[in-house]
Formats: sequence, C-alpha cells, structure tokens
Amino acid sequence: MYSFEDIKERSESESELVVSYADAMDLLLLFEQSDTQVLGWDGWLKYENGKLGSSQKYQGTVDLSDLPNSSAIALVKSTIMRAHTEWGEEPEVNGASLLFCITTGT
Repeated sequence: MYSFEDIKERSESESELVVSYADAMDLLLLFEQSDTQVLGWDGWLKYENGKLGSSQKYQGTVDLSDLPNSSAIALVKSTIMRAHTEWGEEPEVNGASLLFCITTGT
C-alpha cells in the first residue's frame, strides 16, 4: 500500500484527488485508518490524448456528510468497486480510463 503523499503525487489533478482504482482503494483504507471524513466521489475520464473530463455515466455519490464516516467509506468503496467492474465489462468510452475523484472534509 502507498502513502497518502505517494498517491497525491499521482493524482491527475493538482487541486483534487483524481486517481486510479487501485489508488482509490488505498486512499479509502488510509482515510478509514485516520478517520478522515469522506464526503463522496465522482467519476472522471482520462482520454487517450491525456485530456480529462467528467464521466456522464459514473456520477458517484451525493454529499455523504450526514452519514457516520465508516458508513460513508463503505458506500464509497462499494460504489467505486461496482463502477470499476462495470467499466471493465463495458467502458463508457473506448480507449479512455475511468478515474475516481474522492472528496473529503479536510
């Protein structure tokens, strides 16, 4: 597992945590261990030419700030896992990658 700083350096965005599936799963574990409030996620696409855009199909979750953090993390984890599986079976855009933007309360 990578550290938060390692994952942050690989983020596709300088202002947000936009990461691969593996990094998203590691981040959620780190956030769980540090009791960092997770507010939700949304899907981003990285196209073959390197450009980024929002996913139309994978909108993620709404604001989860009213949930206990453990429940929010469990929901985020399960919905990211489902999106990743669906993407593997039928990508929204051929040749693109699905990334995950995870938002926190910090």
